[in-house]
Amino acid sequence: MNFTQDQISELMLSIANSENGTNLLMQMTLNAFMKSERHLHQQSNPTDYANGYRERKARGFGNEMVLKVPRTRNGTFYPVLLNVLRNEDEEHRKLIFSLYRRGLTTEQVSDVYEEIYGKEYSKQQISYLMKDSREEVSIWLNRMLESHYLVLYIDATFVHTRRDKSVSKEGYYTILGIKEDGSREVLSIVNHPTEGATLWQMELESLKERGVQSVGLVASDGLPSIENAIAKAFPEAQHQLCVVHMKRNILSVFPRTKRQEIAKELL
Repeated sequence: MNFTQDQISELMLSIANSENGTNLLMQMTLNAFMKSERHLHQQSNPTDYANGYRERKARGFGNEMVLKVPRTRNGTFYPVLLNVLRNEDEEHRKLIFSLYRRGLTTEQVSDVYEEIYGKEYSKQQISYLMKDSREEVSIWLNRMLESHYLVLYIDATFVHTRRDKSVSKEGYYTILGIKEDGSREVLSIVNHPTEGATLWQMELESLKERGVQSVGLVASDGLPSIENAIAKAFPEAQHQLCVVHMKRNILSVFPRTKRQEIAKELL
């Protein structure tokens, strides 16, 4: 059956105006794209025959749709379009993690996600996502390390953190190690709401439990009890206060017009 261009346009308009019509047109278009991709693949690989379809759920215009993903007998065909959809799913997850990391509750994250994408993530679903993420982080934080590092750098980044019903900025200290070949490795990220005398002693001992036996130099700010902690955990290591922060503090008291000249003197 052959349709004129006007008849095709009228048919498409009729579908678009029906309930969930826009979503249906999107589904039909994506299916057609993937089928065309398989046809091009077969032109380059004539022995890789078509082998039906498999279903893949995706979202469009706030609604879920089921796509028919073409398959081939050898299994070497993968539509480029699926990479785009997979990247979109990853962006959704990044948004959820970003909102949660900035102090929103699971209920607030769910509300924002539904407003943007038209799909509701329950508080329980978001909690499960965060649980999986925390488990991966825990595995990374407890992995074994090398036995020797030339230098350990300890520096803080301040991040909004939710505790109970309040949100405030807290320091997350990154412990960065310099290996003997000059490459860098993040050994740990440390967060403590309050800093006690035994804090850094405990964190350095934790590095030893993960395999670190010796350190040449530890560079840090003037952290509470850090020198005593280094002397106990790695007695052979030297300690140096962070020169960068010292320079920044010095430059901050000078007018902007003088800072470049003073900075040269501090090199």
